[in-house]
Amino acid sequence: MSYRIPRLEKEILRILNNALVNKINDQRLQWVTITDVELTPDLQLAKIYFSKLSDEEESGQYAQLLTKASGFLKREIAGTHILRRMPELRFIYDDTENRARNIESLIDTLSDEKES
Repeated sequence: MSYRIPRLEKEILRILNNALVNKINDQRLQWVTITDVELTPDLQLAKIYFSKLSDEEESGQYAQLLTKASGFLKREIAGTHILRRMPELRFIYDDTENRARNIESLIDTLSDEKES
């Protein structure tokens, strides 16, 4: 089994988060965090999952901002020389935290109903 793709995904995750924290000038992206990276086996596409410390309704706006910054982010990845060809970066809002909160509230509701 090849460990190359998981290693590349972790390295791209580290590079992108570092770029967002230390190098990007757009203040709107200040609280965006890259949560996961999924590379296709042919390394042509990278799905970049992100979260934001704000409402989910704004997720489309942040996906557009990240897409606009993708040229800069690709240069950051290319500067490390970990890939010969740069994959297309596709940004996807990671709503795991919101889903976890919804499940937690459902469990609390069921627990309250059971007690009464």
